[in-house]
Formats: sequence, structure tokens, C-alpha cells
Amino acid sequence: MSDTAAAVNGKAGLAEDLSLALADAERLLQHAASHGLLPLGGDAATSTQAMIRDLVTALEAARSGDVPQSVIIAFWVAYAQLAAILKPVTAASLAACKKISLTGLKLWSTALVAMVIIFSIFLFMSTSTLNDTSELIDQQNAAALQLWSNVQMLASETSQDAARGSGPQSVAIIAERTFSDMVEFSRKSAWLLQTASRLNGWFTPWWMRPSVDDVSFQGEGKEHLDHLNVPPGLSTVAEIKAEAINQIKAYQNIREFALGLYKIDTLIYSSLSTYALPTVYALLGAFLYGFRLYSRLIRRMEFSPSAAHSARYFIAAIAGLVVGLFGSLLPKSLALPPLAIALLVGYAVEAFFSRLDDFIRRLKAEADAARPAAVAFGAGSQGLASGD
Repeated sequence: MSDTAAAVNGKAGLAEDLSLALADAERLLQHAASHGLLPLGGDAATSTQAMIRDLVTALEAARSGDVPQSVIIAFWVAYAQLAAILKPVTAASLAACKKISLTGLKLWSTALVAMVIIFSIFLFMSTSTLNDTSELIDQQNAAALQLWSNVQMLASETSQDAARGSGPQSVAIIAERTFSDMVEFSRKSAWLLQTASRLNGWFTPWWMRPSVDDVSFQGEGKEHLDHLNVPPGLSTVAEIKAEAINQIKAYQNIREFALGLYKIDTLIYSSLSTYALPTVYALLGAFLYGFRLYSRLIRRMEFSPSAAHSARYFIAAIAGLVVGLFGSLLPKSLALPPLAIALLVGYAVEAFFSRLDDFIRRLKAEADAARPAAVAFGAGSQGLASGD
């Protein structure tokens, strides 16, 4: 009974395979006839007619429910001939090309492009703000030294004015210069505070933001400073000296605040641009290649679903990460920046990994070439030892 059941199941499986093959052959024949792919000139016309006749006979026999063995044999021969004519187009590729939709690919690529554009704008703004912060700190460092020098000169001139007999004129000149420098210094300190506030509010994650008590200038913080702008009513030398010292203290608090933000944001955005952006650009290159490949295959009716298609994007992401990790090892004379290299690597993943394979083969060849020499040297050393 078991043998009989197995035989019945085997015949049912063969009948099912034959039905699928007949449907595929009919689809291929329709495609070949509608696109003018069948050879009809010269001696090929007779062979083509015989092939079509065998296919049609098998189809008609299958519809009637009686398919002789000779018809089946003729069908498979004709089916093989038709498949050879249309290669690489297959029945599976015809069905896949009618069903495939690039909507998912378009959505993913659109999301990546939008993310790259937004992050590039955000990175440009952060880089510009960081550069402004660094330049202002450098300028204010020099200005703070100059302002402190003016304060020292003012104190020295005040204490030695009578001894030198120069009168109050020199003190007034230094005081006027100190006041002028102090106003400019205060203006740039306020500018630096505004720039640092942009870093704190726009680019620094909320959980990494430092305290603003020392730069609020409302009597809070360790210095209890209550103003940043120079009061216009300063009239005496002592008031100018005290305000100059106040401005230097205010700048020191602002500099500490700005430098902390500068280090945090530089670390964050340098890491993202070094490691995350190359990966995204490599994925963009992979999507670009995928669009080009799929559109060509669909136009030729040659597309067939494969897991290798999706695996390409994971490979591209890994390759982009590798470019980011070892971007500092790239030659300085290279004309392309690392992001452009990541895009090219994602587009041509095969070329990238073929280079890696060649490099590994060269290393193995060098190791194999060095091994006999090492063995010979070891044998010679043993011979000398035994001779002694």
C-alpha cells in the first residue's frame, strides 16, 4: 500500500511540475511572439514552427486531460529551445517584472537623501558656530591681556603721577583708552555669549548642557556678576578700573561656558561626520546602483527576486563604516574626500571587496614565499649545531 501511495504521489508531483512548466512555456511564448524574438528567417523558420507546434500540442493535450509520453518529451525539448532563445529572460522574471514595485526603494532613498540634506545643513550650521566660537575666544584672550595691561598701567600711572610730575593728563589718556577698549571687549564678550548660547540651545543635547548660572549675570554663580555691558556713567579712574576687572571676570566665566560647549559639540559632530555620514553615503551609493540595476533589468524583463539584492545594502553599510574607521589612513594626496569615497564604495561594492581580496591574496603569497626561506634557515642552523 505504501509503494502504491508513493507512486501516486510521485505521479501527482510530476503532473504538477508539468502544469507549471506548461504555464511558464505559454507565458514565454506569448512574450517572444509579442516582442518579435522568435527567429523566422531561413532555416530557422522551420525549427521555430516545429517548436511552436510541439508547445501548442502539449498545451492542448493538457487541457483535454490526456498527455501522451511522446507529447511530453517533445514539449520539454521545445521548452528548452524557447528558453535558450529568450535567455536570460525566464517565466519567473516575466512574472516578477509585472509584480515588482520600486516604492519601498524610493521611500528609503528619499528618507536617506532628506536625512543627508538636513544633517548636512545642521552640520554646516554647527561647524560655522563652532568656528565663530573658537575665533572669538582667541580674539578675546588677546584682548583680555591687553585690557589687563591697561589696568596695570592705569594703576601704575595713578600711583606714580605725583612723583614723575607729569600731571593728571597721562592718567586721563590711559583711562580713556582703557574705557574704549573695555567697551569693545564687552561687545565681543556679549557676542561670544550669544554664540555659545546658540551652541547650547541648538546643537548640544539637553542632557549634556552645562549650567548657565555663571553667565546669566543676574547676581548668581560663584562671582555674583550682575551685568555684562559697560555702564555709561563711569567717570572716575577707580570706577573704570573696577569695571575693567569686572569685564575680565565676566569673560572668564563666558570662556569657560563656551569652551565646555565647544568640546562637547566638537566631539559629537566630529564623531557623527566621521563614522555615521560615510555609512549613510555608502547606502546612498547602494541605492543609486540598485535603481540603475533594477530599472535596466525590468526594462529587459530580466529581473528575478534574490536575497542578494537586499544583502548588498548591508554590505554597503559595512563598507561605509570601514571607510569612516580608516579614513584617516587614506593618502592625503587623494583628490576625493572620504564621503565621496564612501558613495563610490556603496555604488561599486564588488570593486571594493575585490581590492580587499587581492590585498589578502598578496599577503598570503608573501607569507608563503617567506616560509620556505625560514624553514631553510632553520635547517641550516640545526646542521651547524650538529657539526659543532
